[in-house]
Amino acid sequence: MTAATIPRGGRVRVAGVDDDTIIRDGLQLLLPQLDVVATFADAESLLAARPQVDVVLLDLKLDGTGRELSLRGIDAVRAVAAAGHRVLVYTNERRRAVLAACLTVGALGIAHKAEPLDALADAVAQVAAGHIVITQALTGLAEVADRRGRLPALSPRERQVLAGRARGESFRSIAARLYVSEKTAAGYMEQVKAKFAAYLRDHSPADLEYSLGLEPADLPDRYPHDPAP
Repeated sequence: MTAATIPRGGRVRVAGVDDDTIIRDGLQLLLPQLDVVATFADAESLLAARPQVDVVLLDLKLDGTGRELSLRGIDAVRAVAAAGHRVLVYTNERRRAVLAACLTVGALGIAHKAEPLDALADAVAQVAAGHIVITQALTGLAEVADRRGRLPALSPRERQVLAGRARGESFRSIAARLYVSEKTAAGYMEQVKAKFAAYLRDHSPADLEYSLGLEPADLPDRYPHDPAP
């Protein structure tokens, strides 16, 4: 594994891959609680440099450098994850099946660029610890999968928490409504995430289209398992 163990009391080490100069140059200023070791304009440069980091923050759209690149989108996620890095996709992409496809090829989570910086820092910490990070968009897809009987054996409580999170409800609100602690509500969601992640890794985006009835526009231009053109 390229990703090393975080030292006790140490900060999470991050490498960023983004074709936006402002993002690359601003990461350390915007996220001072993290140790931004290096930033790169493309995935090939990161793979060549092999930085020793805990998390790679990877954008999906890497076409602003003007160079012909072979690694972008889902291909870049797959390659960086295969090199042993824990990948957190950092993107403006909203299509649920595209985001789900990122998890099928090895990403541990998705963070949207519109989210608060505190949420991004928390997502980085979770991925560094090996946890799955599922955004509201993916939570909505998990809810669809559950309604269609595609997620295995969700308990009634897990379904209630999933439904609340899919609608943007906070754990505090869910906990009060279900008469449980916030920690318990969050624990139910962790169980859902583990089951959903296992489901995604057993299905291609094409499978998702067929089994979940997604619109064709929701799907990526090229499925993760298609050969490169």
